[in-house]
Amino acid sequence: MKSYFWSALAAAGLVFPLGARAADGGPGLQLYGVVDAGLAVTNTSGQGSHAGLLNGGLTDSLWGLAGAEDMGGGWRTRFQLESGFDPSSGKEADDNSLFNYAAWVGLGHEGYGELRLGRQHTVGQVYGNALEIASWKEMGMGATFKASDNYQFDNLVNYYSPVWRGFQAGVGYSFDADGQDRFRTAANNRAFSAGLKYEDGPLLAVATWDQLRLADAPAGSGGRPQAVQLGVSYDFEVLKLSLAWSRQRNGYAGLDGGDPDDLGLNLGPAAFVRGGTVDAWLVGASVPMGPGAVLLQWSLAHPDWQWDNGAAARNAQVVTLGYTYGLSPRTTLYAFAGYASNYTLDNQFDPGHSHTARFGTGISHRF
Repeated sequence: MKSYFWSALAAAGLVFPLGARAADGGPGLQLYGVVDAGLAVTNTSGQGSHAGLLNGGLTDSLWGLAGAEDMGGGWRTRFQLESGFDPSSGKEADDNSLFNYAAWVGLGHEGYGELRLGRQHTVGQVYGNALEIASWKEMGMGATFKASDNYQFDNLVNYYSPVWRGFQAGVGYSFDADGQDRFRTAANNRAFSAGLKYEDGPLLAVATWDQLRLADAPAGSGGRPQAVQLGVSYDFEVLKLSLAWSRQRNGYAGLDGGDPDDLGLNLGPAAFVRGGTVDAWLVGASVPMGPGAVLLQWSLAHPDWQWDNGAAARNAQVVTLGYTYGLSPRTTLYAFAGYASNYTLDNQFDPGHSHTARFGTGISHRF
């Protein structure tokens, strides 16, 4: 889910200011967010069906505070605090972190770029996720492209270069990716992320690389999960098309792939962590229709390993079809259907070859 998207709305001024920015460029504070709730029926073979409220069918429910100060000479400071919540219960999305999505402060210059310090998305996640067409709950791009899923790292330093002729580069390093805060840095799980983006009108192209360095790697693994992503999207006005490819190796670099074999981290299946590779492909299309758009997205993840019983792991596929209807500039109605094979909502690859289907509808309101 695209939590960082609402930060862009704040920067564009599509939020209500808590404190008006002074005419001389003084500090200001902005409150922004989204409440997204719906109804969904989910059926997984062998597990049965579940019906009820769906939190964040189109995008995560969240609220945030953002601010900036123009210091003159091209320099500026910025900050962002962002927290997810569940509108069906009113609970925080993360019991251990108030600002689980973002908590950073940055210093930038129009000619030198921007440095951000704190909890935030990786460069690879920000650039890769921009290719997503349909962000449906647990069935979006992040279902198979885990380096573009909605995850953040603690103790992260990100640098974004200025935009030059449409190009922008980014690089980041986390001193403590999973927030364990051990005394020695070498005892922490550290992460690297880098990306290159080109944007010119309707064209977007990205390339990213992520690597996780495990301090205590599971037995039989190299301790270096990594992911490469390449993709392009183009808006033809009558059709927006997105294409992407990813290679993920030695486990999920974002620690966001579940832990089906109790390895102690969300690295994914043990066979994947111990030298396995996943190649993933994605095709997405958005077709304007009336005040809304029809969204179609398909992705496939191809594993190259075998399960403990000797059976080859099968391809996981996720396909969705949905429609978004702009009821007003800040309110969107939506409906979607999704189907996934050899996949459950808890684990990307399922040795039991389960199939998952979901039908949902809801309302998303931005403020």
